[in-house]
Amino acid sequence: MMNGVVNPTLTGTVRQPSRLLFYGVVMVSGFAGLGYQMLWTKMLAVALGHEILAVLAVVAAFFVGLSLGAFVFSERLRRSTNPAAWYIGMELVIALWALLMMAILPDFNSWIAHWIGAEPSHWRHWSIAFFSSLLLLLPATLAMGATLPAMERLCVARYHARESVAVLYANNTAGAVLGTLLTTFLLIPWLGHSHTVILLAIANMFCATTTLLWYRQSVSPAEAPRSEHQYRLTHRHLLLVLFLTGFLGIGYEILMVRLLSQVLENTVYTFASVLAVYLLGVTIGAAVYHHRQGALKPGDDHWNIWLTRLLLCIGLSMLTGIAALYASERIYPAITQTGNAILGELVVAASVFLLPTFFMGALFSHLVQRAAIRTGLGIALGVNTLGAALAPFCVGVLLLPALGAKPVLGLLLSAYLLCLPSARNALKYIPVIIMAAALLWWAPPLRFISIAADSKVLQYRDGVMAAVAVVEDSNGHRHLKVNNHFTMGGTATRFSDHRQSHLPLLLHGAPRSALYLGLGTGISFEAARFYPGLETTGVDLIPETLDMMPWFGVNPEAMNWEPKPRLLAADARRFVLADQQQYDVIIGEIFHPSRDGAGSLYTLEQFAAIRERLTSEGIFAQWLPLFQLDLETLQTIIRTFMQVYPDAQLHLGHFSLQQPILCLVGAKRNLRFDANWLVNRVFDPTLQQELVRERLNSDLALFGGYLAGAETLHAYVGDGPINSDDHPVVTYSAPHFVYSDPAPPAHRLQQLLDQLQPTAQSLLHTTSNNREFSEQLQHYWQARNLFLQAGIDVKPNDTISNLVTQTREPLLKALSISPQFEPAYRALMGSAQAMYEVDRYQSYQLLSDLIHTAPERKEAAQLRYRLFGN
Repeated sequence: MMNGVVNPTLTGTVRQPSRLLFYGVVMVSGFAGLGYQMLWTKMLAVALGHEILAVLAVVAAFFVGLSLGAFVFSERLRRSTNPAAWYIGMELVIALWALLMMAILPDFNSWIAHWIGAEPSHWRHWSIAFFSSLLLLLPATLAMGATLPAMERLCVARYHARESVAVLYANNTAGAVLGTLLTTFLLIPWLGHSHTVILLAIANMFCATTTLLWYRQSVSPAEAPRSEHQYRLTHRHLLLVLFLTGFLGIGYEILMVRLLSQVLENTVYTFASVLAVYLLGVTIGAAVYHHRQGALKPGDDHWNIWLTRLLLCIGLSMLTGIAALYASERIYPAITQTGNAILGELVVAASVFLLPTFFMGALFSHLVQRAAIRTGLGIALGVNTLGAALAPFCVGVLLLPALGAKPVLGLLLSAYLLCLPSARNALKYIPVIIMAAALLWWAPPLRFISIAADSKVLQYRDGVMAAVAVVEDSNGHRHLKVNNHFTMGGTATRFSDHRQSHLPLLLHGAPRSALYLGLGTGISFEAARFYPGLETTGVDLIPETLDMMPWFGVNPEAMNWEPKPRLLAADARRFVLADQQQYDVIIGEIFHPSRDGAGSLYTLEQFAAIRERLTSEGIFAQWLPLFQLDLETLQTIIRTFMQVYPDAQLHLGHFSLQQPILCLVGAKRNLRFDANWLVNRVFDPTLQQELVRERLNSDLALFGGYLAGAETLHAYVGDGPINSDDHPVVTYSAPHFVYSDPAPPAHRLQQLLDQLQPTAQSLLHTTSNNREFSEQLQHYWQARNLFLQAGIDVKPNDTISNLVTQTREPLLKALSISPQFEPAYRALMGSAQAMYEVDRYQSYQLLSDLIHTAPERKEAAQLRYRLFGN
């Protein structure tokens, strides 16, 4: 016995494995474990939802399973004479259960979504999400929780000392780093979910087979620890410190990830980069501790000194991480300007996490080294993981919304005082805590809102899902910003937002019910109130956005809106699966495709689930932001959509070149229309006035944005990948758009117009009544394309003379093709009036040309008479 460590007696024939090979097995096991965690969290979110309660319930269930595994098998492993058999069995259980879950999950997701229901209480939602995922994952997580203790027993048998714990932990966590990066950046984009699970199961089998072939030996059971040293850190206090450090470490991660979401891009790669840096810091800390622990002298005094030093270093490094967070608003843009946004995210994450997690990894190794001697590694891991399981809910759901970021950081820093080995030590460092608290008190708010100097923040809220702000610019326009990066519309885009409601509702013709998936400011949703008797339901993932609607003039309770709409804070995927009602119109609002989780709203399964919610005459409209999409991702979404709606149509929402939006329309029936569509369907005077304001008061205006029907779209998208839950192509391809320097959206729109040639036959019924209207539509579409092409190369800040010179002939040509093309006529009228102050001769000539080109219109003649008297 040495330093309280009993050397187990080795018996039997020992075939000594290579140390590097053994550490490789430990690393591969960590790689598979983290890969599973990331995969299962995403796969379960389909039915449990992306609401923060559900997401954290799944994370907690995973951690609780690990904790239970460590507890349950701790004593068995300590007393086992054949830990290799236990370890091999655990790896095989993980692999087999992971493979079995591939068959279980589809039915589980369908069943659990209905059990949760469309409008569950918070308690019901969390309880079902937690206990169902806990039970579903338990066979695998129990085994995962016991793998590191089993490895430690094997290592003790091989190397005769428990100094191996730190190096095992370092290697296991290094594997987790690789699991994070390879799973996110390579395996899932390349193989999809199912094949990645198979690969991870093969990794488990590799660990089991390698151990079976290389480690054939038996060991005596571990004896009760004895030591010549008196432990002043009691057994109970040691476990308390392990519990608290697990809670505080994950709590710091949860809080800082939420704050970084206001700086970084929030793609699937963002979270992977941040998590990889966090784990890398822990890995390095554990590895350095392993190499330096020879300097740790025997005895409690020296051990307690190191414990105190590490706790203080964590506190100070957390302060440096907070300082780096304040600087990240400057660091990240500076690096992204070099063209490598992912590098910028890694650098910012490293500045915030690397130093604190380095000391956290060293502290954990320091604690668990002692705990492994006294209680067994399994108990130590179980207690630490249990603390980690509670942190996401306590910090992310309870403390952050209630107190704000700075006070919660102060609490986390102060809580490390409880981990000091004695009350005397804690009192000694009270001045340091007071100084840290003062720094936090005087520091600026941890709110990151990028606004112009002449703009102001009207409302800000740190919610459970996101940080939400209402910003007013110098023109008095209000905008909704979510996590600083995502502008979810505003009063300046009311024209466009209302059209996102009107187009699908008018295409249906006589809707009685409508479902909106995504609300944002609520302005699009508000347009539904102009349709008499329309029953509306609106669903948005972020609860805080519902409270912000009155800032944008949307208050269903105060407005003349009958029947009153139903507003829900819920995940669109889960709601569509759980809801039993059917709707005449379902509108998928504009989702930011690059945002982590948004890609699941464009999957084959989501489109099919929405189809089940449509009435027999219902239509589904999915809006797409061309200004945030590359054409390859757009083709993937259209191709996926047409698997469910083979007779799909594509419409242009408006004629903006800065922010073009597209509308994919599908139905259970073939979509065909007739002339006089609006005249025969719109009778309400209030709605008629609204359509005049929105410039949708004619059939030509309504169908003027039509881009392509099914045949043209099939030819455009061709063969290629389908975006599905199992192969989430959009989730992993869309972020490349925000990480690159794309061409202006007008150029993508131009490419789209060049490749899509609409035909009236694919839009209208083939009847004699529609022949004249078909010709008018064809001319209107030609004029539209000329109009858009004319504006592509125009510089917004150019002089009025240059603008008129560039656009005059194309717009007059467009008008000559289709005299009813209102946008060209209106633009030329505006140019003539603006030119009057600069060049009256050119103004007169432009008005004269306009009168000659469209003689049936009287506005140009009236303006010329008012300006020039003839």
